[in-house]
Amino acid sequence: MSSDVIIVEFLLPAPQAIRLQSLLQGEDGLAIIRCFDPEKKRQQFWTTLDQRDDLYRWLDSLPQHLSVEVTGEWVWQKNEGSGVPNEQQ
Repeated sequence: MSSDVIIVEFLLPAPQAIRLQSLLQGEDGLAIIRCFDPEKKRQQFWTTLDQRDDLYRWLDSLPQHLSVEVTGEWVWQKNEGSGVPNEQQ
């Protein structure tokens, strides 16, 4: 479904996180960013299936020194009946 939420997990050195967040704000609803595990520098972009390709094009356009390393992606699904979110790769 085109309205499914896609989660793209990535690694990013901590000093660059604020800069990436600032750049993302200029992209008007492309994705939201979530710090998943600050100790391991793991973060996530949450976007829709319709915007997935736009997100990857935007990531490819970023300066090399930002060092965004995509480590995986999956569709966020709600576990039917329980209302508990279920992440699946």
